[in-house]
Amino acid sequence: MGSGMVVTLLVGVGILHIVPGVVAFSPRRARTAYGTAVTGRDLELLLRHRAVLLAMVGIGLLVGAAVPAARGGTIVAGIVSTASFLVLTAVIGPRQLDARTRRVARVDVVALAALIGAAGLVWATS
Repeated sequence: MGSGMVVTLLVGVGILHIVPGVVAFSPRRARTAYGTAVTGRDLELLLRHRAVLLAMVGIGLLVGAAVPAARGGTIVAGIVSTASFLVLTAVIGPRQLDARTRRVARVDVVALAALIGAAGLVWATS
């Protein structure tokens, strides 16, 4: 039961991280995904790079779902990625951010809880 739940959590959070990867190939999608206009080549580069990094974390989580030996490292990477966004959101102040960015933060709270739950299950069954 625990292993199946870990797989489900890792696949779900992995997909959640991969989906924004589309911005790497189509920066115009950033407006749809984040409500952010890509106003210059510098911002385009930063958003595309962020999309690649998120997709890499997502792919890692999918690998962790399939390869139990990889779970520890991939869960830690997912937690660091998700928690860092939430910490930066708190530092800036959610009220300083637009509604779509706050929505991303709310989704990341759920993703972080799922990753912590997966970590607890992995730890409890090892």
